[in-house]
Amino acid sequence: MLIKNAVCALPLDDVPVRADIRIRGEKIIEVALHLTEGSGEEVLDAQNLEIFPGGIDPHVHFDEPGFTHREDFLHGSMAAARGGVTSVIDMPCTSLPPVTTLDNLRTKLAAMGNRSVVDFALYGGISGHRIEEALAVDMEALAPFVVGFKCYFISGMESFTAVDHYGFGRALEMAASLGRPLLVHAEDPGIVIPASAAMRKRAVVENRDATWADYCDSRPESAELSAVASALACAGANAHALHIVHVGTAEAAELVSAGLPGQGRGATCETCPHYLAFSRDDFETCLSSLKTAPPVKSAGQANRLWKLLAEGKISFAASDHAPAPPHEKQTGSPWTDYGGIPGTGTLLPYLYSEGYRQKKLDMRAFVRVTSGAAAERYGLAGAKGSLRPGMDADLVFIDPRMSHNVRGGELLSRGTITPFEGMVLNGSVRMTMVRGRFVWLAAEAERRGNAEDGIRVEAGYGKNLVWGYM
Repeated sequence: MLIKNAVCALPLDDVPVRADIRIRGEKIIEVALHLTEGSGEEVLDAQNLEIFPGGIDPHVHFDEPGFTHREDFLHGSMAAARGGVTSVIDMPCTSLPPVTTLDNLRTKLAAMGNRSVVDFALYGGISGHRIEEALAVDMEALAPFVVGFKCYFISGMESFTAVDHYGFGRALEMAASLGRPLLVHAEDPGIVIPASAAMRKRAVVENRDATWADYCDSRPESAELSAVASALACAGANAHALHIVHVGTAEAAELVSAGLPGQGRGATCETCPHYLAFSRDDFETCLSSLKTAPPVKSAGQANRLWKLLAEGKISFAASDHAPAPPHEKQTGSPWTDYGGIPGTGTLLPYLYSEGYRQKKLDMRAFVRVTSGAAAERYGLAGAKGSLRPGMDADLVFIDPRMSHNVRGGELLSRGTITPFEGMVLNGSVRMTMVRGRFVWLAAEAERRGNAEDGIRVEAGYGKNLVWGYM
């Protein structure tokens, strides 16, 4: 296939340039200002469209097996494709069994079957209740089949419990020796647990129902900052293997970027669109649709996070995609409402509209935070995250003249409750290509009047990236 006349985000340029892209099989084989059509070659005129590397969402919870009433790989990957995401990395904790052993990994892969429509990879998990087994056997056994490991400093899951600081430091040393990053949910239980108890008591003393202010106060910014400081202190010389997920507090991201004296090549972190778009004040209108853990922070944090993202002090953005149905998401109490949103479908469109188009991110920064840095961090940069010859033909085609109104019921996820509901985003993902095949065509969805008809590949087209690239 020859794609002509698009405005492309090429790796050696600071601004988009008009170029042609030739694809053969699954790969980009040529990029140039003017390419001549070959005999019998399919030609796509992409006039008026912008082409970027397909997005990489390195933090999704597709919940399979065990919690597929919330999400599964088919629907989650369709939502990703619609939003211009061509690769996802699935978390190990929100499945039964969790991916903490090689046998559990095999169980998960069997349950997933061949249903993803975009490429994917998995993380292994480290649960506090079996930390010794992880260090002795499981991490080394899992390492060849995962792109990293995940643990929690605070967890509400009986099947995936928090690690203490001593266990964390040992696990990080092991991860570094295996050449894999260790991701950590960084909130300090020494703050969150007593603060939660205090906020519950406050409501009782004041003779009122719990409020969203109570929930936010139970997980304050200090909990994130304290946990990040602890993680860095435990890391020592292994800081290069440390990655902090879903950072919502600017001071915490700044600490990650600065590191501690003598740590050399340091830790990395990510943020999410909801921390860039909302503050705790927005709970008044968004209610449970905005609930995540950690929660969004005080007004003013978002602007600081945008700046850190643009500067590269926050490496990339991820969705933390974790939807739930209404009966779990809308229980009537901030304490029991499920924490998580369907984010993979809005990740790249939001960053394009409110980052790139609003000039908070230049072209290089936009490509870095949506694909390039995650590809580099998780060992996929040889094939993903750039529009250059030899790379997988993972492309997202955006019409900058169009806009779209976010509707949760049209995201293709099993989850439909989103805080982005009704938000008008500039730009529209018109086509998404994974390894040379179109997986999403907006025009087909519009012609047939059904979003799912825009998915143009059979379930199972997506492949496991670990087997293919590492």
